[in-house]
Amino acid sequence: MDSVTQLLFGGVVAQAGARRILGRRAVAAGALIATLPDLDVLSDLFGPTSITDGWLYHRAISHSIPATLVYGTAIGWLMWKAERLRRKPADTEEDRNRRHCWMWLGALACVTHPILDLFTAYGTQLLAPFSRVRFAIDAMPIIDPFYSLPLLIVFLFGLVSREKARHIQRMARLALVYVVLYTTMAWGIGLHMQERARAELHAQNLVQADVARIAAYPVIFQPWWRRIVVDLPDAILIGFASPFAKAPIVWQTIPRPDRNAALQAVEATYDAGVFRWFADGRLHWTLKPDPAAGNAGGFIAEARDYRYGMPGDSILGFWGLRFRLDAQHRVLGEPERLAERPGFTRAGFAELWNGVLGR
Repeated sequence: MDSVTQLLFGGVVAQAGARRILGRRAVAAGALIATLPDLDVLSDLFGPTSITDGWLYHRAISHSIPATLVYGTAIGWLMWKAERLRRKPADTEEDRNRRHCWMWLGALACVTHPILDLFTAYGTQLLAPFSRVRFAIDAMPIIDPFYSLPLLIVFLFGLVSREKARHIQRMARLALVYVVLYTTMAWGIGLHMQERARAELHAQNLVQADVARIAAYPVIFQPWWRRIVVDLPDAILIGFASPFAKAPIVWQTIPRPDRNAALQAVEATYDAGVFRWFADGRLHWTLKPDPAAGNAGGFIAEARDYRYGMPGDSILGFWGLRFRLDAQHRVLGEPERLAERPGFTRAGFAELWNGVLGR
């Protein structure tokens, strides 16, 4: 999820469990702790050796469940220690309760971060450093106002209100119940749309639907309108559908290119391997002549992550990598990142709205 939602969720978790003991500062602390795993983006400052190294290090060990529990607990202990130095309380039962509460708050606020990220298609290395497997449940978009706005309201109320702690706690727990139910609903929508696509493909004799790899990715800002991707050996089928639509899914067939010597040379590179791992194998390649005058007979190879995209020009995805090869299929220099997300316009919003409603 986006960093703002991570912050809000951590603050509401603190509000639900720690505000009664630690006061309003617990809400701010929970919000801060919940955003700490995203500091792994600073790895780019330490000189990555490749353009794709950021994909290896982001949502890696800082986002794993074992690591967040350990360093979250340690951060909670440090916050208790800092508070104790300021307040200088006696070693009493109350002080020990505050220490335990701070440590629990640190662990829970921190571990919420990878758990929320798990429910997005981006993927999270939940078991790092023991495994680099990326776990992903295609339930939620990265940004979803229907998910985040209730958290924002409860978070702000808990941060500034002087109401009795039990009322604040009750509101926070209701908000957490809401987001759990909302996430479960979104997960269910994805599973339903996968099975609907499988049934339609089987009925139309388009593919062997029982063995095809099918995924239903949330498009943007909501979980209902889905980008449904079907992997075939020689083609990709992409369709957009909502559970509110009664009409059959309209499929766009995108052929896969032949794996000639040029593509095989590119796919064998380190950067292409990292991108393939990051995209869970869902890369579409295109190969075309290089128009550059200094590379006669050369090629340009582009790989796009087709888990994401919208109808139209971005049907194959918003981002990818571009490689240049010479006539002997040798890769020239570092790859270039592609980023072609379309701007959000009134027409785009109308398309999203109509897609959700199945029009």
